[in-house]
Amino acid sequence: MKKFNFSLLAGLLLLISASVCAENTPEKVQETFKKMYPKVTTVEWMHKSDYHIAGFVSDSHEKNAWFGNNAQWIMTETNVKSLEDVPAPVAKAFMQTETPPIQIRYIKIITFPKMPAVVIIDIEEYNSDREIQLFYAPDGKLLQSLDVSGSDGEIYPELFG
Repeated sequence: MKKFNFSLLAGLLLLISASVCAENTPEKVQETFKKMYPKVTTVEWMHKSDYHIAGFVSDSHEKNAWFGNNAQWIMTETNVKSLEDVPAPVAKAFMQTETPPIQIRYIKIITFPKMPAVVIIDIEEYNSDREIQLFYAPDGKLLQSLDVSGSDGEIYPELFG
């Protein structure tokens, strides 16, 4: 019974916090989101620095759409499950890279309103705490490599200039 009560309380707190975040998201930002993603019915709003972030699922992918306070769309992160979901030149370039034994932690495709997409492959070396983010252009060109060991490795708009 205590476990059920705790689960119920945790669920209510999550619901309340999501409602509070949505209430703190300007109406213009929410309207811009609805125009971009009219089929999405469930959205979790977050606020980081000067950004409003809509977390949602679309086309079976978890996504985060970032907006400025002026309701301008900044970028969208799309989490993909494997290299099969990225442009073929990116997968090929990654597979041809000589690296020590690694595991892929996650893959994200970042889309922007006025820039080409960027594919980020976050890797971790086996038997090591070393974590690296590889940034690829859709044509497979490696744009940059960031060592994010010891940090949260969060993706944010300032990484892209």
